[in-house]
Parts: sequence; C-alpha cells; structure tokens
Amino acid sequence: MPDKRTILSGNGVGDDVAIGSSFFYAHSLDTPIYKIEEDDIEEEYKRFDEAVNKSIEEIKLLQMNADNNIKNILSIHILMLQDKVIEKQVKEEVKNKLFNIEHIYDTIISEYLEKLSSINNKMLSERSSDIIDIKTRLIKNLIQPNSAYYFQVPKNSIVIAKTLTPSDVLKFNNIGAEGFIVESGGYTSHTAILAKSFGIAIIFNITDISSKIKNGKKIIIDCKSNIVIMNPSKKDINNYTMLSDKIKKFKEKSILDAKEKAVTKDNIEIKINANIDIPEETESLLKYGIDSIGLYRTEFLYMFSDEEIITELPTEEAQFEVYKYIASKIKGKVIIRTLDIGGDKISPALGLDFKEDNPFLGWRAIRFCLQNKKLFKDQIKALLRASHYGNIEIMIPMISTLEEIEDTKKFIEDVKEELKKENQNFNENIKIGVLIETPSAAEIIDLIVKEADFLSIGSNDLVQYMMACDRTNEKLTYLYNPIDISVLRTLKKIINTANENNKPIALCGEMAGVPEYTPVLLGLGIREFSMPIKSISAVKNIIRNVSIEECRNLVNEMLEKCSNSFSKSSLYNFRKKFNI
Repeated sequence: MPDKRTILSGNGVGDDVAIGSSFFYAHSLDTPIYKIEEDDIEEEYKRFDEAVNKSIEEIKLLQMNADNNIKNILSIHILMLQDKVIEKQVKEEVKNKLFNIEHIYDTIISEYLEKLSSINNKMLSERSSDIIDIKTRLIKNLIQPNSAYYFQVPKNSIVIAKTLTPSDVLKFNNIGAEGFIVESGGYTSHTAILAKSFGIAIIFNITDISSKIKNGKKIIIDCKSNIVIMNPSKKDINNYTMLSDKIKKFKEKSILDAKEKAVTKDNIEIKINANIDIPEETESLLKYGIDSIGLYRTEFLYMFSDEEIITELPTEEAQFEVYKYIASKIKGKVIIRTLDIGGDKISPALGLDFKEDNPFLGWRAIRFCLQNKKLFKDQIKALLRASHYGNIEIMIPMISTLEEIEDTKKFIEDVKEELKKENQNFNENIKIGVLIETPSAAEIIDLIVKEADFLSIGSNDLVQYMMACDRTNEKLTYLYNPIDISVLRTLKKIINTANENNKPIALCGEMAGVPEYTPVLLGLGIREFSMPIKSISAVKNIIRNVSIEECRNLVNEMLEKCSNSFSKSSLYNFRKKFNI
C-alpha cells in the first residue's frame, strides 16, 4: 500500500525549496516511531539483520587495534548482538504490533535495562553500560544504514532533527544535504542564519515530524509556503523540480552578479560590505566574492552556543579566537560592533534580575558596557589582540552623548596600555567608529564626526526612535517608514556632515539591503553599504542601472514636496522608469 501524501505546516526561512529523501539525525539518538503495513514486515526484518551485521563489522574493526581486555569486552558485545532470543522477540513484536523495528528494539532493550537496574548486583549493573552501547550502535545503524559515521548524511537528503547546530549545518552543507526540517527553533537562530546564508532550505516547528514519516522516503520543503509535503505525488515532484531548477539558476546568477563591482551609469563605484551574525557566515562571503564586513554583531557570542542558550559569559580567550578567525579569513576590513545587548537581545548569562518597562530605551549597548567594565574589558582586549591578524575596526553602538564616545575611547586606550604591559601584539592605530542610531547622536553629528574615525548609520533603530514607534509592533507599521520626510532630512544631515569632514560613512541597517531604497540612499550621498549576503546581488544590480545625478534628483524632489505619499509615488515611478 503506497504511503499517503501529507502536507504539514511549519515556519520556513527564505524562499527556498528542496526535494530529497528523509534522513533522521539525532544528537542523542532520538528513535523514530511510526506504524508500518503488513507488506513492510519482511523489509523491517531485513533492515534489522543488516544493522546487526554492520554493527558486528564495526566492532571487529575496533578489536583490531585494541588490547586483550578491550578485545574480550568487544567479543561480549558481538555475542549480545547475535542473541537469538532478542532477535526472535523483536521480530515477533514487529509482526504483532506493526511498528518500525528500531522503535520495537529500543522498547525491548529499555525494558531489559529497567529490570537490571532494579537488581542490586554490581556485575549486572556494569553489564548495563554494555547493553546501552550495543543498543546505541544498532539503532544508529538502523536509522542511518548508509552512514560510515553517525554525524554523516547521504547526499541529496532532507535532514530531520529535533535540533541542529551551526556545526551540523556546515558538515551537512559540505556533504550535500538538500534541506533541513527542525522540530523546534526559529528564523533568528544561528542554524537558520547559516542555512539561509548557504541557501539551504530550512523549516522549523514541524511537530513530531520523526513520528510521521519513515526514513528514506521522498519529501519536499517549500519555505515560501511554510509547508512540508510528505510522500509527494508525481505532479508535486515535477512542479517543485522545475521551481528548484529555476531558483538554482537564479542563485548562480546572483553569485556572479555579487562578484561584479557595483558601478553606477556615471561611473561611480559603490562599496558593498556584508553584515554577519555568526563567524561561519564568512564562508558564504568568500563564495560571493565579498572582501569586507561592515557589521559583525557580537551579541550572539553572549546569547547562544551551538543553539544552546549560554549560562556563562564568553571569556576573553574565547572571543579572541572568534575575532581572529574572522579577521584572518577576510582580506578587507572587518567592522566589529561591541556588545549591543538589551532591548530584544537578552543574555541569561548576564544574570540580570530586573525587568525594564522600556527595554529599547533602557540599559543597553554602550550604556551597559560602560557600567560593566570587566565584561567590556574582556571584549576590548580580545578585539585588540585579534587586530594583529587582520584589519579589524571597532564600532560603538547606541551612542547618545559626546561623553559616551570620550569615555569609550579613554577606556580603549587604558586597555591598550594593559596589553603593552602584557607584551601582547595589537594594532595601536585601530579605528574607532560610531553607530548613529539615536536622534541625539544625529543632532550632534558635527561634534561626533570630530571624535570618530568612521561613522555607520543603524537605520533600524534610528527610524524607530525618530518616529517614536516600536518597529516590532504590527499596529505601528504605517509609522515605521524609512523614507518619511523627517528620516530623510536626518539622514541627509548625517551624510553631508560626514562627507564634508572626509570621514567614511556607511549605512548598515535593514534599509541598506532593500533594493527599493537603494536610489534614495545613493541620492542622499551614501557610497558605502553593508547588508545581509542574500541582498547584495539585487542591490548591486540596482546600482548598475542608475546614475548618481538621477538619484539626487529623486531625493531632492522627495525633500521639496515634504509629502510621504508623494515620496512613495515618486520612488515607484523612478523604479518603473528604470525598470528596477
């Protein structure tokens, strides 16, 4: 009897699709459970026999390089695997209960272990660890029969797991996995960020997926529609194969487009950098030919480690290794933002025992760091030490007053002196920049520009604070408008001041990666952007299709009319005119 076509809903990341065979992956051996048909019984028996034989072969290989004591223990493991009583019981229960064989085997062996644990006998207790080892090995070979190692995955598979770490994604990407289905998690996780960066389809929150499909069965992921299709029809496979081919061709073109320089029609080259959240994303930068990082958000180091919420702060040494890794990988500059914790980014490791009524306006970013000197010193020391291995620049977020810049610069100088006494190597002329994201910083930009080596504009928070609206509040989306006349005037003031003082200025907020706003930013005077990797090719294509003069005229028109509705219609007409 053919398996029934089933559609499950989840939360997809991006627009990717994937077609492949289901492959269960478990960090701690999560044994799948599913019903089988009578026609499947003989197949289950065969799977069991093959898994036993493979397990025995693996143990014999281990015996080759073991001493006599270990060889004897491993011989006992082989005898246990060959136990005919267990084999008979397992096969009879598969036949009677019609469940997959690994679930039946797991249940039977677990019952044996439970009985052993109730007996007060040291020898039997020690034997329990042998049984657990054997059970783990045999179930592993049932779940992943074609894998030489437990962490490997067959090519063109859809990996199904309760959780996945960034390391898992890296390994599976190298092997050739088509996609991931994760039972829990979300689009802000490290795993999601990395999968999206690699262009691998990933969908979260498909509850109990391992109990709903067998291993090695055809499966489709549609991230845009937020669905998983189990046992798809021929029509499904044909339609999604065509869509997958179309997406792959688009991606191949995107990589080529991203590698080409972004030069306007009037021959002005625009610098495009990348934003990253986790170190592993540097691999994708190299693929896209991006040589500089305009924003590395360090707060993920303080919040997550391989998808686990951390309970201890990263040490100076741990941070140093991360920053050194990134700096040594990237040929151009690497702008690293100091800890921007607070608001919607909270780390349990900080042990804060109070709740703020307005966290976005509260004790966060540089405000927090300057009052937590030990924590801040660890980060600055790590950054300075890593600057010996590449072109690192330090960016200070959430500046509201001139004193905050002065205090931060003095703090960094004090740390430099400490490193000199420790005979540590670092770049003594490391550049210190300011992230402009508060209205107060925008208002005193003429003073800030004299203190900073470079400026970046954080459009996400700047727009939020300018418009006094929570950007996460769906009821206020009409207010969160990056081309509101007040925002445009503020951006123009910041950019003009930086350019007049010959200070580098870039825009690294979400606005930079939205192609719709590219002509506006060019017209305002931005010549350096930093954005998510996936946005680079589209933004570069816009840049190649416009001239700076055309963009200036657009912005001047928007500023003169002082009307948001006019600005939106002008921008729409501009894009239509230039087919962008």
